[in-house]
Amino acid sequence: MKKQSILKGLLAPALLGLACNANASLLIGGDAVNQASATSILDIVFAIDTSGSMSDDIAAIGAKAQSVITNLSCPTTDCYVRARFMGITTTSGIFDETVRNYVLGAGGTPVTNHQEDNGPAVTDLVNHYAWNNDAVAGQSYYRAIVTIGDEGTEDGQVVNQADWDAAYVANQAAKNAGIFLFSWVADDPFAGVPDLFNKMATGGSGGISTVYNFSDTGGAYISGPLTDVTVEQQLQDIICLASSGGTGGTGVPEPASMALLGLGFAGMAALRRRKA
Repeated sequence: MKKQSILKGLLAPALLGLACNANASLLIGGDAVNQASATSILDIVFAIDTSGSMSDDIAAIGAKAQSVITNLSCPTTDCYVRARFMGITTTSGIFDETVRNYVLGAGGTPVTNHQEDNGPAVTDLVNHYAWNNDAVAGQSYYRAIVTIGDEGTEDGQVVNQADWDAAYVANQAAKNAGIFLFSWVADDPFAGVPDLFNKMATGGSGGISTVYNFSDTGGAYISGPLTDVTVEQQLQDIICLASSGGTGGTGVPEPASMALLGLGFAGMAALRRRKA
């Protein structure tokens, strides 16, 4: 674990501007003292399904997001992070703006039209988000999208070919743009969702009537119940991996981040909940 600056605790709130933005869904922080001293800069967008079955997951992420970004401790990089939190078509908690409205506000035509359109939301963010590469010499710049849900990637519910189609479009858009894609499946997903989300981020063959060869975007697949403990580690693992260059870079996740490699968390089935 690299040594943290003793100045961070005194200077970080003022220099990093944590949660002092006009938009509450944008948190700025990292484990560098400030942007100028960072070795890497990361723009990362979390886009979540805000349907009823995700309410506990939304609350868990909202409760931990600011503290994680404030107290971030990555093993291989001093990063400066700009993290934004969006619902897909509706808002909830920290996810207080939507992907669809963001695209419309940017003058684009969104392909996202349903609160459980995890795939189209990724495509919209790849194409329309205001990514800001302001890195200077000696700094690396990375972009990442985290899509979070528990149902199919197109209109939700059970997984069918339309979900695979939407996931493949999202996968190729992220890969071609050089954006790391992380797919995060909450507890109690519909059948087929883990495999669908995993392939969308990490690659492999998938589909029903049409079979696609998905690319590895450099992101990762995350699964398991979003409890107060696990969500804190999961958020840190995602941000640290992305700010270290993703799975294709030299950054290595911390030992507790095996969930990022698709292993998930033991006891997931024991925490299943009824769908809303």
